[in-house]
Amino acid sequence: MEKVIYGFYPSMLGEMVLGKTDKGLCWLGFMVAGYKGDGLERLRAHFKGAEFVHDDEAVGALGDAVMQAWEQGREDEIALDLHGSAFQRAVWAALLKIRKGQKLSYGDVANDIGRPLAARAVGSAVGENPVSLIVPCHRVVQKSGALGNYGWGVALKRQILDLER
Repeated sequence: MEKVIYGFYPSMLGEMVLGKTDKGLCWLGFMVAGYKGDGLERLRAHFKGAEFVHDDEAVGALGDAVMQAWEQGREDEIALDLHGSAFQRAVWAALLKIRKGQKLSYGDVANDIGRPLAARAVGSAVGENPVSLIVPCHRVVQKSGALGNYGWGVALKRQILDLER
């Protein structure tokens, strides 16, 4: 059974829920009611069968590192432990290449992973991203330029993108 240490972290974007394993950050969500529940509900759903240990102090330093990396555009310095299908992990790896201030469409990401006809599947994988902010799913928008959906609400997506400009 996998052990996930999780805790709550107050950030300038709102209260986060962070989860970590021995390998690295495995969850970053927000305590807002998203389309699939709040950050804690979604953490538990993503890691069904895991042992959960609540320890705010243990994730405090990680939260500081996450925010500093995001603010400085150095998200790639955060060790990650991403759990998902091979397709999802390929999409998330492509998202990690989107730099701060840049936006790509779902079709662009599909092209980047060599699956040009898979824009809808890319959208689903983006929506299942377990490490928001660090794996920058908020930087993916509709082909028209419209923001599209965001698991933590469009208002938060807009706020994050505005701060990244």
